[in-house]
Amino acid sequence: MIAKGKYIRGGAAQQPWATSHLKAHLKYLEHRQRDESERREDRGIFSKDRDQVERQEATEDVMEHTSSRVSYHKIVLSPGEDEPILNWRDWTREVMADLEQAQGKELHWYAVQHSNTEHEHVHLVVAGAGENLETGREEAVKLSAWDYQQVRESGHEHSEHDFYHRMEEEVQELTRQDDVGRDLGGREQSQAFDHDHEGERDR
Repeated sequence: MIAKGKYIRGGAAQQPWATSHLKAHLKYLEHRQRDESERREDRGIFSKDRDQVERQEATEDVMEHTSSRVSYHKIVLSPGEDEPILNWRDWTREVMADLEQAQGKELHWYAVQHSNTEHEHVHLVVAGAGENLETGREEAVKLSAWDYQQVRESGHEHSEHDFYHRMEEEVQELTRQDDVGRDLGGREQSQAFDHDHEGERDR
């Protein structure tokens, strides 16, 4: 599981540029060249509770929740080959729910899934401020190396890694048992053949 990110600086002087950059970034995520398996709706912006969000609405919500240091964070989540994902949107929501609990804040985030590269991944934009889950007051959202490590662990936990690993072990065990069965069957046939020939020699 790879989780990497960077942030766009905050502050009043940065607001116009940050807003313009965010609009362009979301547009790029929506319209970047798709592969043959992707549909237009697959590239829609989604959030914690909605499958389709308009770009302007996402931009306004993020820019209404900025801090003096950070306008917003840009994150990429890319599971490993041994961490299959059945439903990317549900998986993203589970990972971000864990991050909210770790942060102790309600996070304002929006995401777009990409399947046009060798490794499928999700791009996220997280507002630079969120509401404290206990007090309701707005606080800066700071993401440290520890937070990214937690995100990696959460992404692994919510993937289908354990299920597929167990299935692989079961298949290997069934294959082993089948091989043993065929080997034993071959020995029994060989022994029966030897006994028949012993009988012929006796006659």
